[in-house]
Amino acid sequence: MHETHMIQPIIDGITEHAKKEGAKKVTKVVVKVGQYTGVMEGSFKETFSILAKGTMLEGAKIEVVMFPGWRVELVSFDVE
Repeated sequence: MHETHMIQPIIDGITEHAKKEGAKKVTKVVVKVGQYTGVMEGSFKETFSILAKGTMLEGAKIEVVMFPGWRVELVSFDVE
């Protein structure tokens, strides 16, 4: 899963920020994924779900916006 090295830092960063804000759960995550990264939307979502298990992001809806680029960017996330 080559997506792991892209997704794990996103999960870690969101978790750290959400905890500082007193959130209990992350409900939605929106990311932009560059088409030139070689990552497919379906595999990105699947890997995200696997890595999110046991974290405050478990069960969060993941929205992936593909764009012509080389990077992965966190756009936003919603919390409860």
